[in-house]
Amino acid sequence: MKLFALTFAALCVCAYGSPTPAHFPAFQSGLERIVGGSNAGRDQFPHQISFQWGILGIFQHICGGSIISANRVLTAAHCITESPPIGSFRVRAGLLLIDENVASMQTVNIASHVIHPEYAGGVNPHDIAVLRLASALTLSASVSPIGLPVAGAQPSGNAILSGWGATNAAGNAMPNHLQTVTKPIITLAECSNALTALLGSAGPLDPTNVCTGPLTGGVSACSGDSGGPLIQGGVQVGIVSWGIMPCGTVGAPSVYVGVSNYIPFINNV
Repeated sequence: MKLFALTFAALCVCAYGSPTPAHFPAFQSGLERIVGGSNAGRDQFPHQISFQWGILGIFQHICGGSIISANRVLTAAHCITESPPIGSFRVRAGLLLIDENVASMQTVNIASHVIHPEYAGGVNPHDIAVLRLASALTLSASVSPIGLPVAGAQPSGNAILSGWGATNAAGNAMPNHLQTVTKPIITLAECSNALTALLGSAGPLDPTNVCTGPLTGGVSACSGDSGGPLIQGGVQVGIVSWGIMPCGTVGAPSVYVGVSNYIPFINNV
């Protein structure tokens, strides 16, 4: 889902959504990396959901998301605004493999959604939305909420990313197995400097964002990871928002919504 490009070699500033839903790409279970990650374990991330779009009863994974209560899910706003205007959304929880049908798996339709009122669409700040589920999830060891940070808290150190996003730099090899990787959080100044070195400016980077490295390349969120959680100590500190394509480009950070900046918005919803 390429939202806009900056003319700089082959680099593209892109939201980490999936390929256009109408393409319905096949999942490739033989590719077991998240661009530098590894296979997650069963029930390792019980808050992780697959946010899916479909039409005529055929659905596919387009983004990640996180359970924050039995009937609320947190995701990226662009996962909604950049999807086709027809069709419908649902979430699937309790999964490890995107195509599995196990006892822990729950499928729930989306009753409504609330997008942050300051979000301007595409690759922009305030890329956050709350999904209201049509029925409550049954909470268990496989399906449970993630904690939220204290308002205004600034994360540092290492954080853990999970998702079913692409496992190759081009963003088109979609894994079947949930992937995870540990990434270092970098300061906003480091993030801005890295983006400026690549693109000539920091682009849409905002003080409400959180960024991760490593800037050595080869480890990155990618297409299909958008909306998914970046966690630290049982608390969600980020929502995957945007980055540079090809995924894992040397010197390129991954950019997230800083969840601590949106606690009043989440609580109001």
